[in-house]
Amino acid sequence: MRALLHELLGRYPDARRFYDINLRKNSYTAPLVIELLQLAGVVKLNDEELARVQQMVGTSYVSIEDFCRDYAARFAWEAVCVTQGDRGCAIFKGGEYVEVSAVPIRVVDTVGAGDAFAAAFLHGLNAGWPPAKIGAFANRLGALVASRAGGVPEWSWSELDLSAP
Repeated sequence: MRALLHELLGRYPDARRFYDINLRKNSYTAPLVIELLQLAGVVKLNDEELARVQQMVGTSYVSIEDFCRDYAARFAWEAVCVTQGDRGCAIFKGGEYVEVSAVPIRVVDTVGAGDAFAAAFLHGLNAGWPPAKIGAFANRLGALVASRAGGVPEWSWSELDLSAP
């Protein structure tokens, strides 16, 4: 798999390199995670993964903002997002750090919500939106998916309030 990854990176050197960490028990090693962090340009992780990544790298930040600023500089990331469940998310992009509140919902099924959030996050990055707008949009789409059954529930653009920041 590493050979394929490096072949793809060689063929598409200008492609955005997104790493959605998703640490699962017995399915990763610290050297692999660190290598992928070094290869990434955009990273998404949750607050629990943030603590594990810091253990792997040997850092210990009290604030998410300090983590984001240091790791973005350390690994030359374009952007980093830390999801915090019902507390929302934190985004660091272009020197700007924001924390965006979650959208309150009745959770029906969390399967697919993280992927929907990631897709919305990347959409906002590709559109050149500011971090607050990216976070609000990603939170809204992730919440919408979590409020419905199934990993890929039906939804429409009209259900999202695109006028919000």
